[in-house]
Amino acid sequence: MATSSSTQSHGMTSAGQLVQDSLNLISLPAAYTRLQEVMADEDSSMQDVADVVSLDPALAARLLRIANSAYYGLPSQVDTISRAVNILGIQQIHDLALATSIAQVFEGLPNEMMDMSTFWYRSVMCGFLARELGKRSGLRNTESLFVRGLLLDIGHLVLYSRYPEACRQALAESADDLIRLFEHERELIGCDANQVGLELMQAWKLPSAFVETFAHLQQPAESEAHGKEIAALHIAAWITHGLNTDLLLEQMCQRVTPSAWELSGLNHSQVEEVTEVVSAEMIDAMYRIFAVTEKDA
Repeated sequence: MATSSSTQSHGMTSAGQLVQDSLNLISLPAAYTRLQEVMADEDSSMQDVADVVSLDPALAARLLRIANSAYYGLPSQVDTISRAVNILGIQQIHDLALATSIAQVFEGLPNEMMDMSTFWYRSVMCGFLARELGKRSGLRNTESLFVRGLLLDIGHLVLYSRYPEACRQALAESADDLIRLFEHERELIGCDANQVGLELMQAWKLPSAFVETFAHLQQPAESEAHGKEIAALHIAAWITHGLNTDLLLEQMCQRVTPSAWELSGLNHSQVEEVTEVVSAEMIDAMYRIFAVTEKDA
């Protein structure tokens, strides 16, 4: 595919170089980095995890909001981080800490391309869709799917902040097609948002499932360990991309790669049903994850 004549004059940039150049702006908070270390230590306890989270008031406040949300539907109020860790488990605490930490990182990143509330709404929508589609396809550990779905478009925040004009051009020329959007980004910039996301997952030393998601998002069948999970994420990515276009839901489903349907065992009607259910959960989720109160300051 030929590069458009209106390509910006900057030199081509690799995803790895772009992420390395941006790490001073998009480094994860110290509390999350410490949480990673504690979780990697076999001698650490659940209380150690709770202690690390409690040292960051903003992180602790957001985690408690999420633990008390309709997302979990717990029978009683969760009023301490220790109780949240014991009820939700260390892995879910890790994933929720990651989600809130990344939201915090990108709050201050300059971005003229996208209203951040709109961006996070679509990202949370993608996370909810991935989780529910995972459940429908028979997966048991679907909490990680929520966080991976939340992060699927994170590379665009980096590209939007550095190359807004090229990103506008790529969007205009992609004709509502996610794969073509990535192709145009590579032509205009040198890398696409998915490649940037992959480099971020590696730079942040996130679990292998997160790295695999970005590495095989366009072709889930190429993943040996996480194909079924990535298939659900692939479908969720297409649906949420379509929310910003004139595509009908059925048209979005038609653009999903055949291997994603085969791996997930899902069909169009199931995806349509899940999309309707998820849409009703969004307002509470947005507040719980991204609302900032005086206690967070």
